[in-house]
Formats: sequence, C-alpha cells, structure tokens
Amino acid sequence: MIIEKKVLIVDDEVGVRNTLIRGIKRKFNKTNQLVSITEASNGQEAIELANISPPDLILMDIRMPVMNGLKACKLLRRDTKFAATKIIILTCEIMEESAGLLSGADDFVIKPFDIKTLLIRIERGLFQSPPLNKIAPAYLNGLLSKECFFDICLNFEIARAKRFQRPLSLLLLKISPKEVDKESKQNQAFILTLLKRRASDKVINWAKNTFAILLTETTADDAALVAKHIVSRVDNSPDFFRTSVGIANLEDTLTDNIVVNAESSLKESVRTGDITLNRKAIH
Repeated sequence: MIIEKKVLIVDDEVGVRNTLIRGIKRKFNKTNQLVSITEASNGQEAIELANISPPDLILMDIRMPVMNGLKACKLLRRDTKFAATKIIILTCEIMEESAGLLSGADDFVIKPFDIKTLLIRIERGLFQSPPLNKIAPAYLNGLLSKECFFDICLNFEIARAKRFQRPLSLLLLKISPKEVDKESKQNQAFILTLLKRRASDKVINWAKNTFAILLTETTADDAALVAKHIVSRVDNSPDFFRTSVGIANLEDTLTDNIVVNAESSLKESVRTGDITLNRKAIH
C-alpha cells in the first residue's frame, strides 16, 4: 500500500530549504513512502499554505522575517485541524529548545543539522503512529498545562540552572475566589495578569485554585519579593481571599526535587497564613 505524506518546509534561507528538499527526495519516493514538499519563507506564509493543504509534518525555522517560527507554531496549535500535524523546530540556539517545545512543537533540531539524523526524525514523524499518551496541549487559557510543565519544561530549566550556575525558584500559590461562579473569566484574566510579570516566567495551572510560577534567573530573596507583591495585590482585590504562597529555591533545596519543596512550603503557608520559603515562614 502506497502512503503519501505532505511536508511543509519553512525557512527564510533558500540554501537550507534546498538541502532539506534534496535529502527528503533521496530518502523517500523510492519505496511505498511517498512525500510531497511545499516551501515557505516565513511563518505567515507557512500558515497560509497550511490552511490550503494541511501538512502531515512541518519543518519550522525559528528566526524568520514577517513572522517567526515560534509565533507561527503557536497559531497553528490553536487550530484543531492541525492537531495531528507534527512540527519539528529548527534552531541555531540550544537555549531556544524550551521555547520551541512550549510553543507546541513535537521535536527540535539544532542547526547546522546532520541531514541523516534529521531524516530519521522526519520518517518517525510521518510514518510512525503517535503514542497513545500524547502530551496535553501546552497552553489552556494562557496557562501552561501541568503535564507539559513536567514533561518538557522542568527538567530542562533545572539542568540549565545547574550548568550555568544560575538561580531558579518555584512558587506555588493557592488563590480562591470569594464567590466561585462570579465573573470567573474576569477572575482568570486577573490571575494571569497578576502572576505573569515577565515574558520568561512560566505560569502553570497546578490544580483547582492553585497555580505555579517557575521563575528563572530568580534568587530566593527576589522570589520572596514577587510573592509579597502578589499577596498585596490579592489582599486589595474584593473578589479573592488572601492567597497562600509556598516558595522553593533550587540553591537552597536539600534535594533536586524543587517541586516537593514547593508543595511542602505551600502546605505550611496554608496552615500558618505566612508566606513560606523553603518550608520556613518569612515576614
């Protein structure tokens, strides 16, 4: 049985596109695995072409004019007709790996890439059945899913912090509305605006009325200041009770399990009413 798949190559460099086209043509189209190829030079053009003929796999560069790959990837992932489309991010910077995966990409490849390795990933993306336990969508209502946080984000940020000896903090916050059903959408918007202070901060929907913020490049003292600012804002809001905050800092954590430390700190905060840093109250 002949299987034909569609690949969309998105890169502003003609040379890169030609290299990928030659490699794909050599690898496929000689057996029962047929691949048709479409090209785009930026994210906006890619979205337009994808809407005309939805591809099975997209090779997406990050740094492009008009619209970059991260924005294009996020927009594609919001459209349900591309739910089954595999997206492989191409990037020159390993530090862009996390951003690429969090935008909704399935995989990433560092430039300059080894074409043989990339072709293996393309073959897997096109002709292997997706796993039954596919990762939940990265974002829902502007909040990062807990599943995506554990599967993609957490280990990467911990490894990065250790490698470059940079601070990393995790805040867990329990914020309960005074009236459960009152202006729930407005409450959600207020919480997201309140918690996401920097573009690099990752806000996670942890549980009902519970949220987490992963603060990169943030010491324990600075994380405590962030927590105090949030508590002050919540105290001045008529729609919420006082929030409980547990903070964990990687530098001061006895083990590598920053999550366990944050959860224990949150429990202590709920019990005492104090902001808790590494299981100790701060004032």
